[in-house]
Amino acid sequence: MMKKLLRLLTGLAIVLSMVVTGPVARADAPESTPETVTVILDWFLNADHAALLAAEYSGAFRRHGVQVRLIAPADPGSPARLVAAGQADLAISYQTQLGMLAEQGIPLLRVGTLIDTPLDTLIAAPGIRSLADLKGRTIGISMAGVDDAVLATMLGSVGLSLSDVRQVNVNFQLEQALMSHSVDAVIGATRTYELIDLQQKGVSPVAFYPEEHGVPLNDELIFVAARDHAHDPKIVRFMAALEEGTNTLLNHPDMILTQALHDHPELDTPLNRAAWTAILPRVCKQPAVLNGRRYRAFMAFLRERGVVRRELDLSAYAVDPADGTP
Repeated sequence: MMKKLLRLLTGLAIVLSMVVTGPVARADAPESTPETVTVILDWFLNADHAALLAAEYSGAFRRHGVQVRLIAPADPGSPARLVAAGQADLAISYQTQLGMLAEQGIPLLRVGTLIDTPLDTLIAAPGIRSLADLKGRTIGISMAGVDDAVLATMLGSVGLSLSDVRQVNVNFQLEQALMSHSVDAVIGATRTYELIDLQQKGVSPVAFYPEEHGVPLNDELIFVAARDHAHDPKIVRFMAALEEGTNTLLNHPDMILTQALHDHPELDTPLNRAAWTAILPRVCKQPAVLNGRRYRAFMAFLRERGVVRRELDLSAYAVDPADGTP
């Protein structure tokens, strides 16, 4: 979770502004200055945010009457709460965290999706060929709660339980813990960064994907907005522009990457280039559309595993901002 410190973008400034200027082309957009939409990222700018860059470079934000300001958070645990406090219009968060936020009474709603497939994975050291081989082994975790539920479910698919393994908290040093042989596997690393980085470093890690071992499919990265502003016209326009930008990204990925590397040269590394290619099929093509069945199924999974304790109606935590219906 929280996009792990392996983003390798620590040289990026804490605040990153993307201001889209120019005439407004849509009849339903403001006639004067485009409205500003402030988005707090989940972490530093990286390949996961490719669709946002494409919406800027293609002029989609401008055409829909919005100028977008992206903010990289000083604390990756703060974006959702800053939005709830009215400090920004949107934050990039995680579907896996949405249930806990809702149960805590934080007035936020999912209003869009950026990455609509899981990215987290369990990565094991070479020599471990199946989940059953983890019996008696040490597994590094970075966050309790959802990671525990995911790990328990994956182990359960081969007849094991959490009591059959030893868990140690390695914070966000997932790769380092695995490469130093202090753990036999890690949970919570991502298949588009840590897994690729380990492979590029000559390690031959073994990846086990949660959705192939009993964990329901979920959206990796989502947009959350304050409940009272979830249907604001500018958020609806932002999502429409993002959909256009995503289409441009899929049609012209190399062109968007070239511009991104020009504007943000710190992204020009073998890891980030590989991550860019890996993320393309995982970018949500219809960001505003809500898959109610998927969200209900994952919330039921969290209840079953004791991560959340109350049954919540879908409308209490997720909407399509254009119509509000699941």
